[in-house]
Amino acid sequence: MAININQDIGKNGFKLKHLIWSNTAKNNGINNMPGIDDSPSTDEIIKNLNDLANNVIDPILEIYPNLIITSGYRCVELNKILGGSNTSQHIFGQAVDLKVPQLTTADLYNWIYSNITSYDQLIWEYPEKGDGSWVHVSFSSQNRKKTTLASSREEYHNLYNGTRYGSYNQYQHDITEAKLV
Repeated sequence: MAININQDIGKNGFKLKHLIWSNTAKNNGINNMPGIDDSPSTDEIIKNLNDLANNVIDPILEIYPNLIITSGYRCVELNKILGGSNTSQHIFGQAVDLKVPQLTTADLYNWIYSNITSYDQLIWEYPEKGDGSWVHVSFSSQNRKKTTLASSREEYHNLYNGTRYGSYNQYQHDITEAKLV
């Protein structure tokens, strides 16, 4: 079955090609088409991307029309090269990494936290990277409203006083407000 990469995803102008494109995939000769891994299926991934767009991406685009998706759907091979978790929601078409030019990722994180009511995970990723930082947001029927900080810097973790975890103690849950150091 041929996939129409120009099909609309959501209502605000993104196409499937915008959510599957990856320079890393291109540079490494990886086929990042939905369904390449057999599970989940092409149809399931595209449905998940539409749900993600309708519930998360489109409302953000209404406020921030210059939103940039830095990572969307990832096949298993691409996800592994990028260092993603084996259970990453990117593999299922349920997650995107975002940034908005001229807006800190703290401000983007805080806006999503306060205004998007149906996210599953919201992760503020490596704020110490400045413009290289991003916000990960996902949508699934679980609607866990799970919030996380990912940072290698003590100063950020000390702002929240939560329990840290991960192979490098880089994660901390229950972040209700992104705060810059």
